[in-house]
Amino acid sequence: MITLMYHGITSKDSISPPDRETGAGLYDVSVENFRAQMQYLQNYGKKTILTFDDGEMNNYELAFPIIKEFGFNAYFFIIVKRIGKKGYMNWTELKSLILAGMTIGSHGLSHEILTNLKDSQLIEELKASKNCLEKNLGIPINTFSVPRGFCNDKIIKMAHEAGYTQIFISEKIEGSKSICTPRVAVKSNWPLKRFQQALEKHVPIGEIISDAFKNTSKFILRESGYNFLRRILIFIIK
Repeated sequence: MITLMYHGITSKDSISPPDRETGAGLYDVSVENFRAQMQYLQNYGKKTILTFDDGEMNNYELAFPIIKEFGFNAYFFIIVKRIGKKGYMNWTELKSLILAGMTIGSHGLSHEILTNLKDSQLIEELKASKNCLEKNLGIPINTFSVPRGFCNDKIIKMAHEAGYTQIFISEKIEGSKSICTPRVAVKSNWPLKRFQQALEKHVPIGEIISDAFKNTSKFILRESGYNFLRRILIFIIK
């Protein structure tokens, strides 16, 4: 079963949160495209897991009604320090998602790149975010989504030790034996045909090459260099 990773679901009137990371717009899916994708899943009986990272308000205002309309469930991974900030869901909205059968998980305390952190900081990102969500929502928080695609076996191991039973990552870690769930990132420029290809586990050759370049750059250039690369990608797409 394929696990899909969404971020922002946007309309022409959407206002993006002011503290988004560089390149977040690469993963903004228009509400029209999102509806068409959900319709496709329903029409063809495709079994997928839907996940949303970051906890932006547009997930609640635009994505959530469509998910309910089609009778689907989804995971919403929340950046704890951004709850209630401009452009992000608050505690009331998160509780509404839970009442509707959605799953809330942690996306870290502050959306830090975890591979940059000391062990003590990493434990704080994992445990403090979990504890805060559990305290305010009154439910166990068992799922964690690794922020921003920087991950390794050590992080996954520590996340399990922190009490998470399922760890979601951006994409498969080559050579890793850790138990985690890789996802397919749905991108802003995908037509429905490309979405269909993703469900069939088909990646166009051009994307294979660009993804290989991106992943190599990610781990060589680290955060600042990778952010520069994403700015270039945004310029090319536009």
